[in-house]
Amino acid sequence: MENSFYNLIHHIEAKTAFKCQSYKEKPLKRRLRVRMRALGLADFSAYLEHLKRDPQEVDRLLDILTINLSFFFRNPETFAFLQQHQFVEFRKKNESLVLWSAGCANGEEPYSLAISAAECSLLNRVTIYGTDIDQGTVNQAQKGMYSASSFQYTPDRVVQKYFTKTKEGYRINDDIRARVHFLHIDLLEKASFGLCDLIMCRNVLIYLNRRAQSAVIRNFYKQLKTSGYLIIGKVELLIGIPEVKLFEAVSRAEHIYRKVNE
Repeated sequence: MENSFYNLIHHIEAKTAFKCQSYKEKPLKRRLRVRMRALGLADFSAYLEHLKRDPQEVDRLLDILTINLSFFFRNPETFAFLQQHQFVEFRKKNESLVLWSAGCANGEEPYSLAISAAECSLLNRVTIYGTDIDQGTVNQAQKGMYSASSFQYTPDRVVQKYFTKTKEGYRINDDIRARVHFLHIDLLEKASFGLCDLIMCRNVLIYLNRRAQSAVIRNFYKQLKTSGYLIIGKVELLIGIPEVKLFEAVSRAEHIYRKVNE
């Protein structure tokens, strides 16, 4: 069983940019079995043979592995805290700002950051990057088109102000869309853009093993400006890795941290 599992993940890594060995084994196996059950396959070796025969299955598998689930203003209390504190601080600096939504799925999170910036009169000063390892979701995010299901945490006032309803769904307004740039980036590699004032990476670290978590946190530290902010998911903690000393808690409730400058 173990040999067949490792043969499978080596094949996936060879065919995609997804680094299976950086992820915790149990959730990785659970997601692989989602596709195996859908195909009626009982073991990893059978699924490996299916992947070799059907190249399109790789794309279907990546949709499962990359956890592309997101909503606008997910955890609205976190965005409220940012608007009341970090964005107020940014407004006082009167400088250009760079924000990064890492692991942005279909783009709801970086667009939520842009809307938050607009609500705080910061839109014209921000450049926001939304990145994901899944090229398909990056392409979808660039379209800026969403169904009503994406707005379960979004007040009607915000939807009416920043989106235009069409036959296909809700299209984000051009002034918001112009501030957000989407890129295909692996978090275990250095980002291709400049230093950031704020990085939001939620519900990604929890799926990584300790070694990969350390590498990602080190990357974020290097990518942040002096006293820059890191926001992680509500189910994640900066504990158990040496890099925890690189950040201090700003809001433990909202899992917002500030870079500690060496």
